[in-house]
Amino acid sequence: MTGPAPAHPTLAAAIAAQAHRGGATVTFGTSARRETLTYPRFAEQIAAAAGGFAAQGVAAGDRVMLRVGSSRESVLALLALLHLGAVPVSVKPRVPGTAVERYLAEVARQQRARHAFRISGHGLRELALQPRPHRAPEAAAGAPDGLAFVQYTSGSTGMPRPIPLSHRAVLGNIGAIARVSGMRPGDTGLLALPLHHDMGLIGTLTALVRGADVVLEDPGTFLRRPMAALRLVRDAERVHSAFPDFMLRYLAARITETAAREVPDPLLLRAWSTVFCGAEPIRRRTVRGFLGTTAPWGFDPSALVFCYGLAEAVLMATAHRLTDPEGAFRTDGPVTTACLGTPVPGLALRVMDERGDPCAPARTGRVQLRGETLFDGYDGVTDHRTTWFDTGDLGHLDAGLLYLDGRRSDRVSVNGTNVFVADVEHAAAAEPGVAECVVLPHGASFAVAVVPERGKRVDTTRLAARIAADFTVAPETVVEVAHSTVARTASGKPARAHLAARLTEAGLLPPSSAGDEPTEVTAVPGPRP
Repeated sequence: MTGPAPAHPTLAAAIAAQAHRGGATVTFGTSARRETLTYPRFAEQIAAAAGGFAAQGVAAGDRVMLRVGSSRESVLALLALLHLGAVPVSVKPRVPGTAVERYLAEVARQQRARHAFRISGHGLRELALQPRPHRAPEAAAGAPDGLAFVQYTSGSTGMPRPIPLSHRAVLGNIGAIARVSGMRPGDTGLLALPLHHDMGLIGTLTALVRGADVVLEDPGTFLRRPMAALRLVRDAERVHSAFPDFMLRYLAARITETAAREVPDPLLLRAWSTVFCGAEPIRRRTVRGFLGTTAPWGFDPSALVFCYGLAEAVLMATAHRLTDPEGAFRTDGPVTTACLGTPVPGLALRVMDERGDPCAPARTGRVQLRGETLFDGYDGVTDHRTTWFDTGDLGHLDAGLLYLDGRRSDRVSVNGTNVFVADVEHAAAAEPGVAECVVLPHGASFAVAVVPERGKRVDTTRLAARIAADFTVAPETVVEVAHSTVARTASGKPARAHLAARLTEAGLLPPSSAGDEPTEVTAVPGPRP
């Protein structure tokens, strides 16, 4: 369970230790306008920005709210606060069903923040980037168990919750990610996910701590012109990145469009060494499509690494590098589940039943974690190195490998039959014409919202019949919706309750009958349905 001890006591010290790498660079911007800085120059800017924040009254230990973006200014502000010994509080740009101002006011109250970067109001003093190179301090001293930063959960099940993370936990998880990926100086980290998402933030910090070249691509620009970013790193020695399932599907579609116009370049993806895939269920169809599309462009299937992660573990909890694309999935009836591998160094994992006993192999139970890279509880004082943390996820172990079944909050009971929301969504997504499926709580059962593939329609009657046949429970309704209709958290996850309310208000879902009881949520572990 114990991983190697980090070489530096704090995150700021670990980043500052790479400042001598004159050949390493950090690149910001878009395909139309990029800015590249060497590590030594970037380190100078971090220290100067820290001096400017100190002149504006920020001291070590102060909690400072900010929205972390991919721009040079945003990343510089984050790293300067760490350099100063302050505690950045990374907030989400939006929360479905909640006014942003209410959310920000709640965060300011919870964190007792006095300062903010590019956030105004709520009694906060808004900071500006005012570099003071002649007052640039050294990286602040600190202890491994001191607070590095606070990130918030996605808010997919309610108001986002604060996750206080120590330097020990962050550096431990960065070390685990580096061991899985093999990232080293001379490699390149391409980050195209929002930095308010833990995959984007920790991915960026990992590349900086490891002394790799960093390419921070604006997420919106990447979605519009992904090929430009892929070509930018074509000649790198080794490339590491991270894409959720939906991004793999999106990339496959854009690469297919490009292949229709030009001959595939077999060297374009040759250097890709690691593509972490997590944050949402991984679909076999997605992986097959991605590997088939990228093969002529030089992509090696073994670069794919399936992951299970959560903000409470900093980011990554388990990992499984793809060696057999077909063997990486387990099929049980209508449900196919991706293998998420074994715990990363520094973490232990177990699956427990309702009585608190270990589950037998292939039996579904509560996924729990313990170890060096976990947070110190929502209260900031629970030591999860010794106390098991219940993740809220349900899963099972097969030959020691983790397979997730879903969230406890996403397991519904309809007339005594237990159904995992993710299972229904996986099965529905295999239907012709379905790009995405979201199961919604509704009345005494559930409803299904489906997003059709571009230019196609979904046979909703056929889909409802398939769900009823596969799971022995029928949805109250299946409704086709546009992709833009799906309400999402800032991390891209569907906000189910908010979406259900929106569709009901729009008349796309029938109102629940007065006598209906709400769909029961159950956490009873047992065999998969």
